[in-house]
Amino acid sequence: MEFKAAEAVVFLLLPVLVLLFSVNVQSTNAQGPPVRPSPAERLSSPGAAGEVPPKKPLYPPPPPRVFPPVQAPASVHTHHVAAPAPSPSRFLSPVPSPGPAPAPAPLYPPCEGVDLLYQLSNVEKIYPYLNASQAELQPYSFEATATITNMGFSEVKNWAMGIRFQHDEILVSAPGTVLADGTPLPAEVGNGTIIMGFPAATLKNAIETAGNLNLIQAVVQLTGTEFGVKPPSYPMPLNINVTNDGYNCSIAKLYGNSTMHTCCLEQNSNITVNSDNEYLPSETGNLTITYDVTQAYEGNYWALVTISNDSPITRLDHWNLTWDWQEGEFINVMQGAQTTEADTEVCLNGQAAVTYASSININSVECCSASPIILDLPSNQFNSSNGHVQYCCRNGTILPATIDPSQSKSAFTMNVYKLPPNTATIHLVPPANWRIWDGLYKCGQPRLITPSVFPDPSGIVHSSSALKTWQVTCNISTTPQTPKCCVSFSGYYNESIIPCPTCACGCPKNPQPVCNPTSPALLLPYSALTLAPVNRTNQIVAWAGLQHESVPNPLPCQDYCGVSINWHIVSDYTNGWSARMTLFDWSNQTYANWFAAIELDKAFPGFQQAYSFNATTIPDLNNTILVEGLPGLNYLVAAQNFSAGKLQSVLSFTKVPTPGIEVSLGDGFPSKVWFNGEECSLPDIYPTGGAWHSAPMAFGALMLALAVSTLVPLRIL
Repeated sequence: MEFKAAEAVVFLLLPVLVLLFSVNVQSTNAQGPPVRPSPAERLSSPGAAGEVPPKKPLYPPPPPRVFPPVQAPASVHTHHVAAPAPSPSRFLSPVPSPGPAPAPAPLYPPCEGVDLLYQLSNVEKIYPYLNASQAELQPYSFEATATITNMGFSEVKNWAMGIRFQHDEILVSAPGTVLADGTPLPAEVGNGTIIMGFPAATLKNAIETAGNLNLIQAVVQLTGTEFGVKPPSYPMPLNINVTNDGYNCSIAKLYGNSTMHTCCLEQNSNITVNSDNEYLPSETGNLTITYDVTQAYEGNYWALVTISNDSPITRLDHWNLTWDWQEGEFINVMQGAQTTEADTEVCLNGQAAVTYASSININSVECCSASPIILDLPSNQFNSSNGHVQYCCRNGTILPATIDPSQSKSAFTMNVYKLPPNTATIHLVPPANWRIWDGLYKCGQPRLITPSVFPDPSGIVHSSSALKTWQVTCNISTTPQTPKCCVSFSGYYNESIIPCPTCACGCPKNPQPVCNPTSPALLLPYSALTLAPVNRTNQIVAWAGLQHESVPNPLPCQDYCGVSINWHIVSDYTNGWSARMTLFDWSNQTYANWFAAIELDKAFPGFQQAYSFNATTIPDLNNTILVEGLPGLNYLVAAQNFSAGKLQSVLSFTKVPTPGIEVSLGDGFPSKVWFNGEECSLPDIYPTGGAWHSAPMAFGALMLALAVSTLVPLRIL
């Protein structure tokens, strides 16, 4: 009975015990498992025996790595499952943390040189909206990013990136860069262009900068217009590359539709650590311009600009020079030159008036234009208050050094003011996009070179140097220029003169009287050489009849050249030969200090002397003779009353250094001729001693032919 009573009591209390045990387990789980204190916590706990303060770490702890949560794809249904209760044995040792995630695979191949990236980010249709028949002309704006990273061993000085655009692009904006050919933006770049950093154009290497991206990388945001390529198509360039010397670029590869990448390897593989004081080497060209900062102050500086003619045969007359300021600068004072206009309203309505209202008279500054046009002063201004600058005031004429070294430079000084926030004394930025002589020359961008050194003008042994010197190199444009002079050929062994080519210096749009601009010029008799071209018609027609040549109707147009040169072979004998050079000025312009250059491919080594001209050979230009007037005879006078100004001289040659020369078969005639630095038009043929070689024709026969020719109606000049 007692056992059954106890069994009944247990049976009644069992649900209560189960309920109490369940509540206790839930309470224990809510509190979490016990955590062992770390060694540092045990050492720093208050009241611990033998307490030792923890050591201060040598380096700050690295920031915790943050891994983004992995999102399940939207199409996959996920189920949240409760984690199982931890086992007590799990707390006997620290739980190991997961290892770092593996590094992602590189997007582009590794590069041990200059890494180039072009990324197109946006294309948008812009006005005007054209119809479908003009789809190829529809303009679209584009935005792209060009990234240049130096991953090689050497510095990249004056970095330059070529982008071969192919969709008639117009580059509108590229902050922090300029076009290498000096063209200001916006610019047509549909055939490709080269951008270069300006003014900070050096990419350090990672070795000397500990990988500082700000020093080894340039990022350029490009904005422009392209034509005919609409979304979803991508107006990508054909290629990208580094144009600096010493780099070999692989063919650029497309990644997707909007990214282009290439690597340009360098020849050097040695670790290079450079000094900030290194300068670029000087360059040579047809013209070099130096921009010397001679004095610098807070807010302004003085600069000396020097133009040097380094071409052996080219001269400048009435030069004009322009550039683009990069930071809003303006010219306060100028000496030795002048600007075409002041543009003071730019200063008065801008930040200049606010910044310098109390220090300078804004109304009297030299020029506030962002692109000033600068001219030389006339020679009578040298001793004026605007002159007194060495090499100034020559009316814009710069001769080759081969003619006169003292006349081969032009210079001026100016006081340049800067605008905030770029007014610090040491902040010096030269102008960019230099142009000279109405685009006849193509100029590069300024290059920082070793500062110029100036000897003391008093002659004492003392010199000073510029604070900074930039050099701009200019070369004659490859675009063909219309000649202003032409050459005719003749020889003692032929009765006819090979005239200047038809329209040698260009033809008028509607010449009067009517003439044929494409018909070859007719041969001239010697008597016509001194006649004005407009008065030669009768003699040309009569001479053609005597030579049994057909006469076109209308007649060929004349040469329309202001200056013509006749090269006549005077004699040819066993040991030598001679030629006569005659200059005719048919224009209304008198040429002071004229000169001409004669290129003789085969006869040059035998040149001896000229008798009425100064004549010298040019060491830096093979096979060329330079001739100029003697003192007092260095003026080629303008034409008067249809009579040309004329100068002539005989030049003698020996055959000793040129055995086998065939003078009358073309070896005695020049292959190129320049007058005052401009190349002249030459005939395509030479006079020969074949069928044309005969005794002089009687004067009466020519007069008879002239009389007959006047009876034949022709459309002539």
